Amino acid sequence: MTAAVETIADVGYRRASMGKIGARAGISRGLISYHFAGKSELIDQVVTTVYTDAAAFMTPLIDAETTFAGRLRAYISSNLEYMRAYPTRMVALVEILTSGGLSDLPGADPEEFDRQLLLPLEQLFAEGQACGEFRDFDVTVMARIVRGVIDAVPTALSRDADLDIDRYLREITTAIDHATRPVLFTTEET
Repeated sequence: MTAAVETIADVGYRRASMGKIGARAGISRGLISYHFAGKSELIDQVVTTVYTDAAAFMTPLIDAETTFAGRLRAYISSNLEYMRAYPTRMVALVEILTSGGLSDLPGADPEEFDRQLLLPLEQLFAEGQACGEFRDFDVTVMARIVRGVIDAVPTALSRDADLDIDRYLREITTAIDHATRPVLFTTEET
């Protein structure tokens, strides 16, 4: 798994052959094939592992917050903190997703994957709107905006290993806070 992640992050999804992954792991391609039926099964395990680990990392931080705005900030910060802790995993994951790797997986439904990725944010936004913590906006569009800005960070990480995650965290959190907070007054009222 580690060799697959490192190889994908290094050479890209399409060029990460079982031979290259095996060479990085110091084992034969055949030994990998003993554990995984093929590249698609290995990649499926990589995607599953990264998402499972990320959820286990993020969930307690998000659940510890008592407001919807706090949960949103925790969602953003825990995503970026996971990227700080595991940059190679995130670079490999984005490479898999942006190179069409998800559609190569047996039984994978990229549209359903996308829907499941957005669902927690959509629910968070809808509940926050219902109690007045967030302004009225389309929850799916805002969820895509948040995911888009978060998902752009691993690409920046792949280009700059010394990326200032704190600066990204500060700017993303501030921008999304401004985009979601309720409007207290309009220009006509001032």
